Amino acid sequence: MLKLNKYLFKLDNMLRIIIVLIIIILIVIFNLFVIILNSKIEILGKNIIWLFKKRNNQVVSIYQVSKNYLTKSDEIFKEFFELKRKDFWENSFNIELKDKLNTYKKIHNEINFIFKICEQHKKIYINSKYLYLKDSILDKSEEIWKKLEIYNKIKKEYDFYKKLSNITIIWLFLK
Repeated sequence: MLKLNKYLFKLDNMLRIIIVLIIIILIVIFNLFVIILNSKIEILGKNIIWLFKKRNNQVVSIYQVSKNYLTKSDEIFKEFFELKRKDFWENSFNIELKDKLNTYKKIHNEINFIFKICEQHKKIYINSKYLYLKDSILDKSEEIWKKLEIYNKIKKEYDFYKKLSNITIIWLFLK
């Protein structure tokens, strides 16, 4: 009987050790998942910033096309160029997407304003270069919108998993 108790005691201890090891392995795997998710968010954010830059650079071409037709083209594009400078400054300091979105929203509004002004001038509106650039900018904007939806969805998941990850680490140390 004594041997059996010793054997059960050893088995019980082994089982506890195995359970603890499994829990630790699961926590490590979960935290690796959170780290990988964060990397995906960073890559997607950089991709979105690149798309914004590509789209915004095309607006400069619209300026070149429209300046021959608009008498106050410098005034019309002034706010856009100021926001573009701000964007360049933010890129110089590697500011993340979530912090740049406010600038990009303002640039988007300026692009819409520029389109409205250009649409009122028939010579610009029928210009093939303008039409090509407008379509390209609108395509880029749609692509940006889709990627931003994905980004926001993944970011929301990441924030949840990050909180859960912090809780599991704290729980592990409290045990």
